[in-house]
Amino acid sequence: MPDGSCLCQSIKYQYKGEPISSAVCHCQTCHKISSSSSVNVLVPHDHFRITSGKDHLKEYNLTHESGMHMTTHFCSECGCVLYKTADRKDFQDDVIVLAGTLDDPNALDEIKPSAEFFVRERASWWPALDGARQLGGFT
Repeated sequence: MPDGSCLCQSIKYQYKGEPISSAVCHCQTCHKISSSSSVNVLVPHDHFRITSGKDHLKEYNLTHESGMHMTTHFCSECGCVLYKTADRKDFQDDVIVLAGTLDDPNALDEIKPSAEFFVRERASWWPALDGARQLGGFT
């Protein structure tokens, strides 16, 4: 089972099975949440669990520029955003894990993103990811 944690290790999580998908998102919201474009891993909600530190888990609710409602789930100690949830039909039964919180340094090699979202907002110096679908939004 893949494991992940926040920067200070106060919160730890696991998910079982293979992710549904992974993608790089260049939207303004992901820029603000992660301080960069964000690699996100989509996992079924019922395959994801917090294994320790639930008492440190906080939430922040926002409206994404696409109009969907989103909640970021972060550590009250270090501020690290671990995952997001959203009410968009494509995501409502899933957890959007920020891939940088995975503990295995090789995890990103195993879950290469299959798509890039909001490519019009991608920095001009950032090349398109080879083999990934290039999308103007989520579709």
